[in-house]
Amino acid sequence: MFSHKDHSPNKVIHVTSAHISPYPVIVPGDITGDIVIQAPRYVNGKYKIQLAIHKKALLWIKVPCLSGVGSCDYELCDLLSRNFIHDNVTTCPQQLVDQNLPCTCPFQPGTYTLKPTTFTVPKLDSLWSWLASGDYHVDAKLIEESTGEEVANYHVELSVHQPPCKGFLCSIFG
Repeated sequence: MFSHKDHSPNKVIHVTSAHISPYPVIVPGDITGDIVIQAPRYVNGKYKIQLAIHKKALLWIKVPCLSGVGSCDYELCDLLSRNFIHDNVTTCPQQLVDQNLPCTCPFQPGTYTLKPTTFTVPKLDSLWSWLASGDYHVDAKLIEESTGEEVANYHVELSVHQPPCKGFLCSIFG
């Protein structure tokens, strides 16, 4: 079951609600989600995301940080800039543009609402294909780097599956 828990002592970012469907998530495939985020403070500057992803095998195994993907530390504003600013032009995903939502720092104080929106999750690169199916625990902490203050702390549980096999060969090869 998809669940999220807020363990934030000092909330700079507070997720008041979040939903995804289909559940479990199918990769590759389309996922529809909605989220409401409250940001009581201005968000800019140096915030570090400490991400820990665990996948269930016999035990919970931490997904390593490989090539900047996985259980890594990320600088929030730099991460957003690298993904959404090219040649000094901000190119937010159309789903965010359509709802007047920002995708780069700074974030003004306020409530940000993403209405039910569909995103396509691509097929994972062969290096990451082992992650395309399983149960996950994700812990994300947001740390204000100048003070070391933890300003957000979330625990998310979700399941990811591969699409079902289709066609007559599935009965032979699965």
